[in-house]
Amino acid sequence: MHIIKHKSAGLAFPFLGEALALDLVNTEILVRGKRFEFLTTPEDAARWWREASIHHPDRDRVQGEEETTRWSPELLEALKHLRAVLRRLFIELIEQRPVPTGELEELNRVLALGYRILEMGPGSQLIPVYQTTEPRSGAILLPIALSALHLISESERNRLHKCSNDRCIALFYDTTRSATRHWCSPECMNRARSIRQYQRTKGTNASPGRHK
Repeated sequence: MHIIKHKSAGLAFPFLGEALALDLVNTEILVRGKRFEFLTTPEDAARWWREASIHHPDRDRVQGEEETTRWSPELLEALKHLRAVLRRLFIELIEQRPVPTGELEELNRVLALGYRILEMGPGSQLIPVYQTTEPRSGAILLPIALSALHLISESERNRLHKCSNDRCIALFYDTTRSATRHWCSPECMNRARSIRQYQRTKGTNASPGRHK
């Protein structure tokens, strides 16, 4: 788990999901019971993408992505739309309900933006990369959609979780050997336990027969 400081909002981009697609979903969180949006401007999204690329160095690459990406309001909205699709899709999987066909169609539409090719790397090494039919958005959306595809088709489904803190909406993939992770972060775990302890103490103090 890793957190990189988010300068404009005074908070940190939460990189707690252990997968690029989940870290996109987690750019919308709860703060004091209200939804907090990290991606309010194209500049926010560009900064998140740069930091996400550092945090996920093994993500799928799109040929020429640095030259073709232009962070516009349209790309920001497309990114947030994909985030909403992925959240609904992952929640259905976590709760073991059938995935709506609409979410699958939306994800497949993004996946259809790319195809694999071979590129010559250092030392004449052949490196597989993706080419996209939509350079302006595909360079960003496609790697995220591929991350979701890997999670759905290649990972252990029972390791995909929503944080057990009722006041948190973060999603994560449990990479622990014991597969016993229940919270998105140690801080969230401590907050949840403190709340439960307070509720138990309050309930005990208010119970009948306590005062004579």
